[in-house]
Amino acid sequence: MKRFGVALLSTLVLTSAFANLVGAQSGDIKVIINGVTQQYTQSPVVSQNTTLVPLRGVFESLGAQVEWDSKAKKVTASKNDDTLTLNIGSKLAYKNSKPVQLDAATQIQKGQVLVPLRFVSQSLGAKVNWDQTTRTVTISNQSSGSATDTNSLSSKPLAAPVTKVTYDTYYNDSLTYEDAVKLAIADSTSVKTGEVSIDQAGKILKETGKNIDFVPAEAGYEGQDKAYKGYAQTNLNYEATKKNLEMTKESIEYNVKDLYNKLLQKQNAVKLAALNIEDAERKLKVAQIKRDNQMSSDYEVTQATNQVTQNQAALEKAKKDLDSAYVSLNQVIGYKPEQRYELKDKPVYSEFKDNVETKVSQVLTSSTAIWLSEQKVDLAELSLKLYNFSTPGNTPYEAEQLNVEKAQYATEGTKRQLEEAVRTIYNNIKALESQYSQIQAGLVSARSAADMAKKQFDVGLATELQVYEANLKVTTAEQQAEDIVSSIDTLKLAFNKPWAMQGSAGASAQ
Repeated sequence: MKRFGVALLSTLVLTSAFANLVGAQSGDIKVIINGVTQQYTQSPVVSQNTTLVPLRGVFESLGAQVEWDSKAKKVTASKNDDTLTLNIGSKLAYKNSKPVQLDAATQIQKGQVLVPLRFVSQSLGAKVNWDQTTRTVTISNQSSGSATDTNSLSSKPLAAPVTKVTYDTYYNDSLTYEDAVKLAIADSTSVKTGEVSIDQAGKILKETGKNIDFVPAEAGYEGQDKAYKGYAQTNLNYEATKKNLEMTKESIEYNVKDLYNKLLQKQNAVKLAALNIEDAERKLKVAQIKRDNQMSSDYEVTQATNQVTQNQAALEKAKKDLDSAYVSLNQVIGYKPEQRYELKDKPVYSEFKDNVETKVSQVLTSSTAIWLSEQKVDLAELSLKLYNFSTPGNTPYEAEQLNVEKAQYATEGTKRQLEEAVRTIYNNIKALESQYSQIQAGLVSARSAADMAKKQFDVGLATELQVYEANLKVTTAEQQAEDIVSSIDTLKLAFNKPWAMQGSAGASAQ
């Protein structure tokens, strides 16, 4: 049987040109395969009198394996010595290079490729029955042999795992980081509230300014001084509202960057988990062969079988983590929880050369948080300058002086927090760069070892398992490097605007 384990859970991309089925009928269509009722993320549909079923879910349950060629927009499925190919939107498929006419064109709905039911029997030789009354599809291929139980100690090849609930790996949409930020800002209630607050504060400022004829240099007429202090406070509120809206958008920008890159990392985790399953299955086969030839004991087979089970559980967890990562980003950008899409922007490594001292200086002069603190100091000093000693019941002058000191301390505290954040982020980036350099150095050796294993295999000095494991080390290191680059990419944004990282938690909750 040909294996496409690597591609089985790779990130697959499909255009949305055929995402909507014309005239498709909704309704519960039950699928029973070899006596087991199946569950799919995209249910079968009836379109133009043709029953369409999810290709991946059905084919995998019958022991076939599936891969997707994004450039050619072609699906390939294989089982034993049979290879099937289908192009999206075409009514013509191929079995071992021979054309097969389909009852309807292949289509996509909710990220799943749908094919005519009759193609299942045409391609895999399975028995297929459609009961219109109960809207039930019954498929059986048990006569050709059932899947091998991985818990048995048989040395027969392992069948492909049967997926009871299929996982969406076909995408009918794509998303860039820039578009994700635009969607998040457009969907944010905090941004909408901020825009209304600016309009409101502007109207209040305009009304308050009507009674201000001059700017007092010192305490004078109490009513005029009070009016001017009120105007100064209103003006600060207006400017602060505009600044706060800028900060909200910057926090959203950072939060989307963080979630976008984490989603990339979770996709890598799924790919690696799938590769580790195939590695464990290959080792199990070797253990079974050795046991059957009295070169090892049942214990070794049992251990290898347990490893397959553990790796399958790890893959399920990786899938759930990926689903959670999608849901988290979808919540921020206003997508439905179940919506899936291809991420178009993958960070590229470049050495971080920013000077930390220069950045500290830039942050301290451009931070909105510091600007707000400094404005509060100015307001407190204005109240002190316009203090009227003759007004009964006034706050003691010494207390007003302390208000100035408190505002100054608050400003100094904000500056220290941001300076510390910049230095911490800088050190974290440099630490990740060191890890990246180590991985790159290891990759040189891993690739060399993989090349050597392939050459040895070609002359009979290495096994297929040794070649696979050598390539697995390369792929693992490559994806670890990609994860580090994603983390660095997020930290670079935080380095430029550390206040955005501090405010992202609040922004993401809105």
